[in-house]
Amino acid sequence: MAETNQEGQAGQGILRGITVLDFGRVVAGGYCGRILADMGARVIKVEAPHTGDYIRLLGPMGGEHWSMPPSISPIFMHCNAGKESLSLDLKRPESIDLIKRMIPKIDVVLENFTSHVMPGLGLGYEDLKRIRPDIVMCSISGFGPAGPLADAPAADGIAQAMSGMLSLMGEEGGYPHFAGNGIADTASATTAAMAILGALLERFRSGTGQHVNISMMHTLLSMDGAAAPYCVASKGEHKVPRSGRFHHLACPWGTFKGPEGKYLVIMMTGQWAWEKLAKMMGREDMLSHPKFTSLEARLQHKHEVHDIIEAYLMSFETAEAAYQALAAERLLVGIVLDPWEAASHPQTPPEMIQPIPYPYAGEVPTIATAPLYSETPTRIGRAPFIGEHNRRVLRELAGLDDAELDRLHQAGALFEDDTVTHLDAAT
Repeated sequence: MAETNQEGQAGQGILRGITVLDFGRVVAGGYCGRILADMGARVIKVEAPHTGDYIRLLGPMGGEHWSMPPSISPIFMHCNAGKESLSLDLKRPESIDLIKRMIPKIDVVLENFTSHVMPGLGLGYEDLKRIRPDIVMCSISGFGPAGPLADAPAADGIAQAMSGMLSLMGEEGGYPHFAGNGIADTASATTAAMAILGALLERFRSGTGQHVNISMMHTLLSMDGAAAPYCVASKGEHKVPRSGRFHHLACPWGTFKGPEGKYLVIMMTGQWAWEKLAKMMGREDMLSHPKFTSLEARLQHKHEVHDIIEAYLMSFETAEAAYQALAAERLLVGIVLDPWEAASHPQTPPEMIQPIPYPYAGEVPTIATAPLYSETPTRIGRAPFIGEHNRRVLRELAGLDDAELDRLHQAGALFEDDTVTHLDAAT
C-alpha cells in the first residue's frame, strides 16, 4: 500500500513544525487548512468513511482536454492541497479515543461544525485543553458560539445575506445578487488562518493556548469598508441602496461595456481624473456643463455619464486598446477577466499557478494561496485520497502498530479508499 510523501507538505515554510488536525469541511474549514498547509504546517484532514468531504465530487470532473483524479474535484483540490487524509468514523468510541491519543502531538485543531458537535463528541476545547493545555482550537461557524443563531446551519449565501453584504449587491430596485465566488467562505477561512497565526504567536510568547471563534456573518460585516461604516456610524439612519454597476459615492465609477463583448471597470478618484477622462473623450464641454461639473451633479446624472463613456470605449477596436489608452493616462481601469484569463494573464507570476502531479490524472494546474514570502516561500502539495495517510498518521501521532491498525480497519473504525490500494500502479 502506497503512502505519498507529498512535495510541499510539512517540513518547509514559515509554519514548519506545526501540526494541524483539520476537521474542516467544504470551503470555509477546508481552505483555512489549505492556507496553513501552503505555509508549511503539517495538516491532517479528518474525513468521514466512504464519501469523505462533500465537495470531493462536486462539479465537473473532466472535459475534452482535462481530467481530475478519482474523488478529487477541482474545488476539493483547491481547498485541500498539501494535506494528509485520516478517515475515521467519529460515531465510534474507538475513533474518538484515537483522536485523543493524537492530541498531545497536535498544535492546532480546526473545525467548522455547528457549535454543539465537537463538545458532543467529547472533543470540545475544554476536553482538548485537559489533554494539551496549550492547544489552539479554531472554530468557524455561520454565526458564532453564542446568541439565538449559534446552532443554526449556514452556508456562504446565508452569511452574505445575514451580514448585510447581499443588500448592497444587484441592480438598483432589483433582486439582491450573490457574489459568485464564495466570498463568505474564503474570507472566513482567511480570517481564521490569520487568527490561528496570532494565537500561535501568543502561545510562543506566554505558553497559553486558546479557543478562537470565527463567525462567517461577522467576518463579512467587519470586512465591509465601504457601506457598513456609514450605516453603523449613523445607527441605521444612512441607507446604502443597491447600485448595480454604479457606485453610490462616486461617478464615474463602475462597469462599462466595451468592444468584443468585454466589460471594463473605471474608477474616478478625484476631479482631476474626471477632467482628464473628459478631455480624452473630446468632451471638454462636459467640464462646464452644470450636469457634470461636480461629483454631486454627476451622481444625479450617472446614467447619462455612463452612456457617454461607453460610447467612447466602443470607439476602440479591442477592449485591450481601450484599457491601454486609459492606463497610459494613469487612470484607474481594468478589464473584467474570467478566472482562466486572470490565471493566464502576463501579470500572474508562475508560482501562482503550478502544475501538481497526481496519480490517475497527470499534472493538474493548481492555484497557490496568495502570500509571497521572500525567505520561506509557500509550496503546494497535492490533495489526498480518502484515508490515504491513515497508517502513517496513526503510527506517528497515536503510537499504533500494524496489528492495531489492521484491527481498526477490519472493524470499520478506519476507512481507506480503493484508489489508495492502487496508488503505486497509478503513480
